[in-house]
Amino acid sequence: MVVAMIVACEVGFWVLIALGLLSRYVLHRRRLSNVFLYGTPLLEVILLVVAVVDLRGGATAGSRHGIAALYIGMTAVFGHRAIRWVDQRVGYHFLGGPLPWRPPRRGPERVRYEVVEFARAVAAMAIAGALLGVLILITGDADRTEALRGFFGVLGGFTMICLVIAVYGVCEAFGKPPKDKPAPRRLREPRPVERTPVG
Repeated sequence: MVVAMIVACEVGFWVLIALGLLSRYVLHRRRLSNVFLYGTPLLEVILLVVAVVDLRGGATAGSRHGIAALYIGMTAVFGHRAIRWVDQRVGYHFLGGPLPWRPPRRGPERVRYEVVEFARAVAAMAIAGALLGVLILITGDADRTEALRGFFGVLGGFTMICLVIAVYGVCEAFGKPPKDKPAPRRLREPRPVERTPVG
């Protein structure tokens, strides 16, 4: 049941985004659009309730419960950014809106971006870890929550991967800039041919 709810929440997340964008750009009903877009956190609450009910009903915790906690943490931190990413590109490609925002490529701005993104990843892992702790406490059975305690290592692994990506981005920010492509050679315009009048 938990696995099915994870899949349903992921599908529901994108369905709500699609309905929100449809309401905003096709039906021109901004309030209805906000209802759909800001309703996505409700899916996280539903998934958490399902996980709690499953464990309280006597189920043994498994990786599905850990993935549910990880999913909630990632969605809570990065969900609104995913919505903004889609919104900007739909507005640009289909409605002639401004260019979508892109992260800086070099310099201190790139470093700041990488640091903030890593901090967001840490926050997502912290939320997931807190949820794992809540599930362990609610279950109250060490034998049935052994898998949840082991999932803290998975969260640590994700954090290390995000750290490596951030360090790579910082190094790239001060690396050698790519060479500019040479401008294409322009063909010379043919000189006009002078014609001598006959006679």
